[in-house]
Amino acid sequence: MFVNHVVMKRIHVVPTASSSVRHAPRRHSTVREGTRLGLIIGVTTWLWLAGIDLVRGEPFQTLHFFGFTRFTVIHFVLCLGYGFTIISAIHASMKEPTVMFGIIFSAILFEAGFVVLTAMIANIGIGDLAWGKFFVGNLIAAAITFALVARDHSLRDLFHAAEALQKD
Repeated sequence: MFVNHVVMKRIHVVPTASSSVRHAPRRHSTVREGTRLGLIIGVTTWLWLAGIDLVRGEPFQTLHFFGFTRFTVIHFVLCLGYGFTIISAIHASMKEPTVMFGIIFSAILFEAGFVVLTAMIANIGIGDLAWGKFFVGNLIAAAITFALVARDHSLRDLFHAAEALQKD
């Protein structure tokens, strides 16, 4: 997997009220930000799955179903890959704002794919609770991703820049 090791400066394409406040420019690192995002998402969703099982009175039932160690390793590898992919795409949109449209389209496809995956998992032994465990966990991960990325990157500015380029 190719990871962008370039450290980038934060850009504001369209001045906003929040960008008028003078802050020292923040340096962006795909590796640092992707690792942070992947680990936060990984821990949060792992705890979500374990917590749902605990509340139901079946501690770690889902993790044992998939194989505790195997599931945990694969889960965190996928979450780190997810973090690097999201952050790489956001940083690419800082250089080429139209990438933002690709990010939006890919997010919609990812969520649709997760619906299909959840339906498959529900049919292999987890049951209807798969929707609460996996799909809601994915929605929580998406919300956290949006919050963390929006905190460090001006998504609105990037989206407006992409719109302006499309109109030209």
